[in-house]
Amino acid sequence: MTINRGRNEIIKIIAEIIIGIALTIAVGFIIDYIITAFLPHYISYEKLINEGVRAIIVFVIGFMIASSFIKYIELRIKTTKASLYGIALIVRIVIYVILIAIVLTIFHVSVTGILAGSAIGGVVLGLAVQTIATNLLSGLFVSSTSTLKYGDVLTVNSWVWSVNTTGKIIEVKTLFSKMLTKDGNIISMPNSALLGSSVIVEYKDNDGYYNYPIDITLNADVPLDLVISRALKTIDNTRFYISSKNGSTNTIHVIIRFRDVTEINDMIDNINRIIDRAYWDVKNNMVLFGPYATAISDDYYKILVSLPADVSPGRIIEGAGGLGIELYLVSKNSSTNVYMAKFRSSRGMEFDISDVNTRIDDLYQKLKKENN
Repeated sequence: MTINRGRNEIIKIIAEIIIGIALTIAVGFIIDYIITAFLPHYISYEKLINEGVRAIIVFVIGFMIASSFIKYIELRIKTTKASLYGIALIVRIVIYVILIAIVLTIFHVSVTGILAGSAIGGVVLGLAVQTIATNLLSGLFVSSTSTLKYGDVLTVNSWVWSVNTTGKIIEVKTLFSKMLTKDGNIISMPNSALLGSSVIVEYKDNDGYYNYPIDITLNADVPLDLVISRALKTIDNTRFYISSKNGSTNTIHVIIRFRDVTEINDMIDNINRIIDRAYWDVKNNMVLFGPYATAISDDYYKILVSLPADVSPGRIIEGAGGLGIELYLVSKNSSTNVYMAKFRSSRGMEFDISDVNTRIDDLYQKLKKENN
């Protein structure tokens, strides 16, 4: 549909040029006939009248061609009339300059001197409006190449300003483009900086969601897989990757999913809080359980319990099973047996540890009395 409309505009431009040429020739003959046949006393003004009428025709047809050409450009680059303002301005200036040159030629005015003067003036004017012209041309490329489009979600990494900017494009104009940032602010960015001095990262739309990466660095004093597994229990729509490890720190690459750019800051804050909480949970377990903290999984915890060796390990393990406690013999010597008790925390870890130790000690005392 757009291609057909663009073709129609081209045909319209060609038709307007042909009509303009035909009208100019026809009007010349008509004026010559009228003055010769009916107004012979104005014959000395015939040349001037003819030139004036032809100049008017040239201007009218030129305006029509300019309008048709702008419509054609609008169809080709698929932009709005507001964003087309700068392009329309350039097209009109070029066509008007051509029209003025044609009109001057009609009146037999040499345009050589004018062109020479305008060339010098153009250099001076170009230096004066260099920044505006750069932005204007950049805007034309941005619009025509669809580098930026309304609704694009992206991050602009520019060496013009030091801060990376993430947001959603809400307007693309000739000189500036507007972005709604993740902070909820609207900023205007010069198109020249976007095209010539920036790297643009565009986020892909996946069923209404966008993926946004962040890196979180943690101390390497706890197992990283335990931190990630704990974090995954309390968050959805998030992927975790271990991006780097060294002797002192570990870095987690996190991919969060969002629908609106203004959600990003809240989601980053939430992810950081969850990771921080998971890290300290694991670290506290390491302090509490020592090396056996790595055996904690699915909310099961393991503690070591030491008992005198005067009661058979088999009886202790059997009695603990009757109490609902999984008990395993870890090591033994002539005076002490060491058991591992496995339990699921329900009320709170500190309460469960105390409860397990108390119940096992009561069991030991009971079995010891039976031996006596």
